[in-house]
Amino acid sequence: MTSSTVEAKGVQRVAILMSHSSRAMGGARRDIILARALRARGIDARMFRMHPGPETERELLMDSVPGTFCPSDDPKLAVHRQTSAALRAEIAAFAPDAILYKGLGYDVNADVQAALPSGTKIGLVIGGGVKDPLVPQASLVLGEYPEQMQQHFPDLFKAKRALVLPKYIDLTAVGDGRPVPRREALHDIANVGNFGETRKNQGVLLPFADRHRVVLIGAGPLLAPLQKAHGDNPNLTLAGHLPQPKVFEVLRKSRIMVHTSTMDGLPRATVEGMACGLPVIAFQKTISGGIPPAAGLLVSEAGLPHAVELLLADDGMRMRMGRAARRYVERNHGKAAIEACAGEVIRLLSDA
Repeated sequence: MTSSTVEAKGVQRVAILMSHSSRAMGGARRDIILARALRARGIDARMFRMHPGPETERELLMDSVPGTFCPSDDPKLAVHRQTSAALRAEIAAFAPDAILYKGLGYDVNADVQAALPSGTKIGLVIGGGVKDPLVPQASLVLGEYPEQMQQHFPDLFKAKRALVLPKYIDLTAVGDGRPVPRREALHDIANVGNFGETRKNQGVLLPFADRHRVVLIGAGPLLAPLQKAHGDNPNLTLAGHLPQPKVFEVLRKSRIMVHTSTMDGLPRATVEGMACGLPVIAFQKTISGGIPPAAGLLVSEAGLPHAVELLLADDGMRMRMGRAARRYVERNHGKAAIEACAGEVIRLLSDA
């Protein structure tokens, strides 16, 4: 008997449902790697998703993971409210022993679960929201950092049925992650985030541009008024949307990252910043973990100016923190870490 067969005992088929309706899978690389790792351990893992098109479509993801995309019953509804009869039927026909719901608070989750036998095991993958009617039935939760799961899923956390699902990051594309010395830096403060939601809160960085070089990466409808009001400041760079390699290039030439969002999980941008050798400052009320003290600072809004000035004034400390940030990402995120997590997922689903 192979080790894969032993690992797979008790759970043979796992469905991974991407709860947010979309035909694109560019942001699902981590989830596809998880599915592929499950398949390598003897599990028939498949991915499912609603999309706004009229037909059910099938695709082999990363050359090995079957993906099924089913038409939404009403694509005009808000994405959290959409369901799909075709999706229910596809997943029910697959007859999974367990199903992982990526994204909480979507109507499709309970809708699909109602079509499955009562013994079907449930895993929840945090992708923003932390509330869902299926929480009391869940066998495990995959979150972004321990403090998040301890706060929002205390029963699963106490039962040791809460796992951190690492972020996907390509360290080869990032580069060596060497913190940039002050004399070589093009920017002092970097921020990455879309300008489509006020919660991203990039405006709190504008006062820093009076004395520091600030670069804001991202696009959206809120960018134009900011550009009109502040675009003539030579210390402020409004980079707009950049392809990923260019984002890494800008971060590698920046001294710190400040994540200004007032509501978030652990954004991949913060992990990418740490991987590029930047200490990351974020609001503690937004992110209560996932950025260790050696690699960044979690602060109050009132404490943001002091934290920024502290790191920018002490280049030796900043660079030590940047190196620690890179080491943290190397140990805790990326493809190998996701694949290792797959073994724990199987173990917890098998003994549930």
